[in-house]
Amino acid sequence: MAGAYAQGTTVTGKITDASGVGLPGVTVLLKGTSVGTATDVGGNYSLAVPNPATGVLLFSFVGYKAQEAAIGGRSTVGAALAPDTEALGEVVVVGYGTQRRQDVTGAISSIKAEDIRTQGSNTVQKSLQGRVAGVQIESAGGDPGSGVRILVRGAGSLNNNNPLYIVDGVQVDNINNLNPTDIASLDILKDASAAAIYGSRAANGVVLITTKSGKKGENRIDVGGYVGAQQIAHKIKVLNASEWAGVSNAAHDNAGLPRLDIAKNPETLGAGTDWQKEIYRVAPMQNYTAAASGGGDNFTYSLSGAYLDQQGIVKQTDYNRWNLRLKTDFTKGRFRVGETVILTKEYWRGMAGGWGGQGGNPVGSALKMIPVYGVYAPDAVGGYAGAYGPVVNVANPVAQLNLEKPETNSTAAIINAFAEVSLFKGLKYRFNVGYTNTFGAYNDYTSPYALGDLKGQNALFNNADADLFQNRSQMNYFLQEHTLNYGTVVGKHSINALAGYTYQNTKYEILSGSKSGMPTGIQQLDAGITNIASGGNAYQSALLSYLGRLVYSYDDRYVITGTFRRDGSSRFGPAYKYGNFPSIALAWNVANEQFFKSALGVVSNFKLRASYGILGNQEINDYRYIPLIASNTNYVIGQDQHLWSGAIQTTFSTPNIKWETSKTVDVGTDLGFFDNKLNLTLDYFVRQNSDVLLQVPIPLTTGASGSPPYVNAGQITNKGIEAGLAYNHKVGDFTYQVTGTFTAIANNVDFLGTGTQQIFGGQPTHHGASATVTEAGGPIGAFYLIRTDGIFNSQDEVNAHSQDGKLIQPSAKPGDVRFVDANGDGQIDQNDRQYCGSPTPKFTYGFGTNAAWKNFDLSLFFQGTQGNKIYNGAREDLEGMNLEFNYSPATLNAWTPDNHTNFPRAVINDPNLNSQTSDRFLESGSYLRLRTLQLGYTLSKNLLTSAKISSCRIYLSFDNLFTITKYTGFNPDLGRYNAGSPGGGILDRGVDFPHVAYPLARNSLLGVQLSF
Repeated sequence: MAGAYAQGTTVTGKITDASGVGLPGVTVLLKGTSVGTATDVGGNYSLAVPNPATGVLLFSFVGYKAQEAAIGGRSTVGAALAPDTEALGEVVVVGYGTQRRQDVTGAISSIKAEDIRTQGSNTVQKSLQGRVAGVQIESAGGDPGSGVRILVRGAGSLNNNNPLYIVDGVQVDNINNLNPTDIASLDILKDASAAAIYGSRAANGVVLITTKSGKKGENRIDVGGYVGAQQIAHKIKVLNASEWAGVSNAAHDNAGLPRLDIAKNPETLGAGTDWQKEIYRVAPMQNYTAAASGGGDNFTYSLSGAYLDQQGIVKQTDYNRWNLRLKTDFTKGRFRVGETVILTKEYWRGMAGGWGGQGGNPVGSALKMIPVYGVYAPDAVGGYAGAYGPVVNVANPVAQLNLEKPETNSTAAIINAFAEVSLFKGLKYRFNVGYTNTFGAYNDYTSPYALGDLKGQNALFNNADADLFQNRSQMNYFLQEHTLNYGTVVGKHSINALAGYTYQNTKYEILSGSKSGMPTGIQQLDAGITNIASGGNAYQSALLSYLGRLVYSYDDRYVITGTFRRDGSSRFGPAYKYGNFPSIALAWNVANEQFFKSALGVVSNFKLRASYGILGNQEINDYRYIPLIASNTNYVIGQDQHLWSGAIQTTFSTPNIKWETSKTVDVGTDLGFFDNKLNLTLDYFVRQNSDVLLQVPIPLTTGASGSPPYVNAGQITNKGIEAGLAYNHKVGDFTYQVTGTFTAIANNVDFLGTGTQQIFGGQPTHHGASATVTEAGGPIGAFYLIRTDGIFNSQDEVNAHSQDGKLIQPSAKPGDVRFVDANGDGQIDQNDRQYCGSPTPKFTYGFGTNAAWKNFDLSLFFQGTQGNKIYNGAREDLEGMNLEFNYSPATLNAWTPDNHTNFPRAVINDPNLNSQTSDRFLESGSYLRLRTLQLGYTLSKNLLTSAKISSCRIYLSFDNLFTITKYTGFNPDLGRYNAGSPGGGILDRGVDFPHVAYPLARNSLLGVQLSF
């Protein structure tokens, strides 16, 4: 033996799969040593072993279970590796079930709980920003509890572009109110093949969320929490009192008008009131979570609760949320039952939306409020001062925050229960019932006030009586589903079939009332005595569906998926009530082919996918295919002036409207390299939305012009590529993961209405023209603006800007902006607008890393966009110098006869319209943001044993640390979601409207995570 040990023995053998086919690239390692080799193309190996009598060989290969074999003095040792069904069978939620990852034929992005760090974000969507290829997530503002806009593969509709959200099988309106730590997985169905099982609701993509379940084994308790602070990430600079007075005086002098009394002595005014400092604060936030889970052979449970309190960086604004969730699963013989119950309670304290002046909400008013005015007036009604005199009516933003109290309370219950029975081997019947109830209560109380000088006189804003508006709404959603699922494997053939029937019903009711004249401090409608008003309405819709899916796989190499759904919707007339939504998809697992075995050492996974399918979009208001009649339209007539009650038609009948149809072609590949340490997913898609529902303008004389009828008269195409990359590696105690996503989408309106129809949107200020036009041949919400061409530096230049001896800009003077007469008609007006860019980025991206060394961990993630434009509405106001409010510091460099600059002259009333909506205020919206930086430390288990703590991690997290951008507004990440605008504000995308802004916050958090 000693001689054998000294010389060693060569051991050979062949490693095969279960069918006897040789496996190339199998790692062969002598246990306990670094001695090893790999099999060749035929699965053969040869290894010099020092001690064959006692040595043990380890065989490992991706996708197969590792195996050991004692050498026992033999010179030939072979093995047949069994497939690792857990590795090969990684499941993906696909709607009404799951699929093995290798059987997936559609474009699906999957995010696991451990793949994202959510401690710095209070909503699930915000934590996903930049992490999913093909999915653009835009902030809806920095206000506490704010949501986001999610666009899956671009905007394809002029109506609702929101994806369909499914939580544990139940449809919900959004997922803002979910506790991020409750999420087990999130799967986004992006192409028609993946989403077709949801038919008429899936044209904008589907987001499937699965909450955490209990696991068999020891009971577990997890507790976590964080505290932190938020501060405004970027302020917009404005002039102080003395600077403003100097610019104001110059503007009046150039206009030949007398100077304002409040601006006559600039040198005595000093800094004045810093209105932004008055409304912003460093705001605290805190979050606490607790969860218990466990189970046995036949029963699992998961129970969790959470509390979030987030005060806003704007004073008085606030948000808090309570969450409670229970999920159980019980099996007895062939029967299985379970349920998910999610309860949520939310509270928002918002801010005034504007008091009718030119300032807008407190954020907008703080920019434009003249700094000469003070904040408080103890002798005035309400106690606050305000603007007075011949200036623009901008409200005191501090008064707005304190004198109006908009509050929203919402409670929601999401309940899902199922019963499943195995009828015979491979066939299961499942009954699923879901119920969602959402109750909302909105209260808006406004105190009496007179905002003027120190005594409240000369006020531009008056409210003689206290006002109270209340709104109550309730939404009930009921769902029942019956599905049969059959799966079998016969030799190399695998079949999975699904058939089902679903019914859902949604009811919505709203009731509102308002009064004025309540005594001070009483906020009840019965206490009001004047301005009495009330209203209420109800809506109901239903959807009846039949669905089926067949997945066939041969030898884990070839997969074909066919899906069909037929939906009947109450939102359309009898002729178009039903729609059919089929899809077909193919996948080829090239890596499982025999001819590819030699490449597996480098390319460990290679799959090709192709799909085509048709989806629908029914997201318009109920009852739009029938005429609507408004009652209680009364008329006084006759000598005795008696009342005639009446009714009026408010909308016209359009019985032939039907679904918007989305047809998607997708070609993709999934690649893995070096034992799947490096994974790459690539997709190219063409998404064509036809029969787009448009509201067609009708004459005022019809009497129903306030609600134009819908027609199917448009087509929108999105073409794009998307890529996702992930690399995982371990070197000693150091492990790391690097991820990246890239998405490029070209959006185009193919045709619209009559062919020449234009839809205007994106008004950037109260007094400006629209900034966007949606028309055939361009993207949705494209910027069409009058172009500028520098500054007139002399009267000769003004005179030279003429046509046929007539001045193109007859009101211009030296120092004014030269505009481009694009249509050559000798004048400047809205007909001179030209295409200037798109709010849709040329591409979006995200990249980051998760790393760990011993007990330390680090998470770093960047996210950004490139090539999109933003119209800066704040600049149009603050750089105008034509109206009497505050201005930008850029105005200090205004053109004068002795100072020729590229910034126009100061002039009140602006006869040349220098500040009109033009490309002067269009900026690059590209940015790169450090989205998340988090550093954590896990305490040694030796320190925790005595306290019976399984693990303890302490972390420090930062959100929105910095943004690299040329954009000068609050935030280049514009979502501006507006439920009251067409498409949720899709036509306003990229237009920064400061009157409704809420700046983005920079967050710093300290947290702890405990497990017992």
